[in-house]
Amino acid sequence: MKLTNMERETIINFNEAERTANIYTHNPVLKAQLQELCRKYPDQVRQTATNAWGGLTFELSKKWLRVKPPCVLSPAQRAVLDKMNQKRK
Repeated sequence: MKLTNMERETIINFNEAERTANIYTHNPVLKAQLQELCRKYPDQVRQTATNAWGGLTFELSKKWLRVKPPCVLSPAQRAVLDKMNQKRK
């Protein structure tokens, strides 16, 4: 059975009583990042489950979670970035 984009979700779950958070995801980039963290930091990040539809569940410290606004570039920074991108082409 193939899941739709709406069904391929990411859920981050934690509560105030415990020190850990659980991340359930179908996102391939996030799964790869979390699997790499499992390899680098096996005592702090671990994969706890997998399912038949491709979802993976990970457990890690709540301290690892961040919500960060996107970077806003100034016009001068944007101009430098545009020049760098033009050189690559």
